[in-house]
Amino acid sequence: MAHILYKYLHTVRHPTTGLLESFPHSADPKLHHVAFTYDLALASLVFTHHGSLEEASSTVGFFRAMPLPTPATADYNTAYHVDSGLPALERAFQVGPLAWASVALMRYAEATKQMIYFDKALRLLDWVRRHVDHVDGGVVMGTQVPWTWRMSVENNWAYYAALRIAIRAIPDGSWREDFVKEKANVRRWLLRHEGCRGHNDSVKALDVFTNALLVGPEAHLEDVTMGDRQALAMWAKDWVEQIEAFFRAPNTPGYDYTDANEAQRIGRDRVMWLEGTEQVVVAYQTWAPFFEALNDPTFAHELLRRASLAHAGVMRCSLLVGNAVAIPNTDAPEPIKTFTDGWYARPDTEPALNGTTWTYFAEAGYNPLTTFRNNSP
Repeated sequence: MAHILYKYLHTVRHPTTGLLESFPHSADPKLHHVAFTYDLALASLVFTHHGSLEEASSTVGFFRAMPLPTPATADYNTAYHVDSGLPALERAFQVGPLAWASVALMRYAEATKQMIYFDKALRLLDWVRRHVDHVDGGVVMGTQVPWTWRMSVENNWAYYAALRIAIRAIPDGSWREDFVKEKANVRRWLLRHEGCRGHNDSVKALDVFTNALLVGPEAHLEDVTMGDRQALAMWAKDWVEQIEAFFRAPNTPGYDYTDANEAQRIGRDRVMWLEGTEQVVVAYQTWAPFFEALNDPTFAHELLRRASLAHAGVMRCSLLVGNAVAIPNTDAPEPIKTFTDGWYARPDTEPALNGTTWTYFAEAGYNPLTTFRNNSP
């Protein structure tokens, strides 16, 4: 099945630029022929993991060819036209998508041994360290209003994960010392805002909870004073139960964007967010070996059982597009607002690149955010 999901990416790939359309069959004309930076990074991670390095080179090459961001330009914009590579939709730079682009560059460098891609990732992360405003150690969302004062826990998790991957390969020296210090500061900020969507933000968002698991057990053991592995296990079990209690959508095996209170507040029905559900699946797959190693096979098997049910639920929503399987963004029959200030989520009739890539990761058992490739502690 992973190979069939991988094949879908070719059906939405521009024949000249190699950029992939995020929502190729959307009823929303604004999304036609548009590629989001985050989606391009995910697609290149799929290509790299699958061993399709020529296809991956188009997207990571696109990231590598751009100059470092500046406030006056739209380099590393949130979205691009697939046929030209020019900025699309809003002209905005955000840390989260850039962090994912850095992860994609580093994974490609690992696979090809072409360190020029790793060097570009380091320069991007260092640019964030030096030029994006920090608040108590964490980074703001971007360089333009209102992103200059908004703090995103999700973005900081992605930035933190990218820093961890980078530090593994940076030789000793001042640059490494700067990155180690930056990582520690970001991690301390995350610890103070654990479970929040942003600074002083009461909304419970699934990706915030999921990203705390996706970085892997080794991140928590390395960077947080948990005491020992047993203490970390207690934290992780509680974290999983919060995910199950807050985000499990009624009558489905999947998970919603937010808790039920937020869904009710903005006037929408509960839905299964397919991309987010597969993020939970990958997170549970990542932690199961940790509990096996702690001689707790019961909870390890429970994680894999829940992951299997959720993955099966996503696959029941799959679409056949161009002789390949694609995954929509939600199981909602119509577009819905995910948050009061968010984009409309695409409905169950529209295949989405991000839903498909995360389903590939779940099917392949691959977590691109962990520093250990076998996902073990």
